[in-house]
Amino acid sequence: MKKIYLMLLLLVFALPNVFGQLQFGVKGGIVSSSSTLDEQISITDAVRNQNPDIDYEQLKMKAKDAKVGFQAGVFGRLSLAALYVQPELMFTSTSSRIQVSEIYQDNNVDSTYSTIKNQEFKRIDIPIMVGWKFGPARIQAGPVGTIVLDQKSALEAAGDYKEEFNGATWGYQVGVGLDLLNTLTIDAKYEGSLSKLGDQVKLGDQAYDIDNRPNQFIVTVGLFF
Repeated sequence: MKKIYLMLLLLVFALPNVFGQLQFGVKGGIVSSSSTLDEQISITDAVRNQNPDIDYEQLKMKAKDAKVGFQAGVFGRLSLAALYVQPELMFTSTSSRIQVSEIYQDNNVDSTYSTIKNQEFKRIDIPIMVGWKFGPARIQAGPVGTIVLDQKSALEAAGDYKEEFNGATWGYQVGVGLDLLNTLTIDAKYEGSLSKLGDQVKLGDQAYDIDNRPNQFIVTVGLFF
């Protein structure tokens, strides 16, 4: 995957004078982000013995509604007749809502204490889109690499838990686009994850595996230089 990603990037910057037209531009827009997180952890006696503050039986984490963020950056496009390759370098600020529930058991009766907190990220996204043009309209798909610059865990905001995040992840984008007057470009894309953004929750000294993957819808407007 990384080799293919690098080859596409080199293709864009190495071949324009030989095979096609290279353009550059700036773009920005809105991002609607959510998470796939849906996990329930059973707390062991060993964890409770080491951490007296943990008196619940289970910890449940579930993604709720999406929130709107923003994206801005630069892009290049190498056009080879109707085919094009478009790498982008985008700063993205996103957030989503996570419900964190502590489940207690008393005389075989469960009671639940829940809070809903924001999960926030600031990141650099580097998609490389490969597409086909039909007049002013376009279809496109490609890989996206993400570098996390800063994050705020919904778990840490909700209680005495710690979520472990990966510093870099891989995903994919698919979408459509429209070019107007050789100056304006509009894109609508869906982004899904190929790797975990969050993969562990720590309760005291005990780490539990989880699967927290972001996904998002992106709408941007760009201008060619």
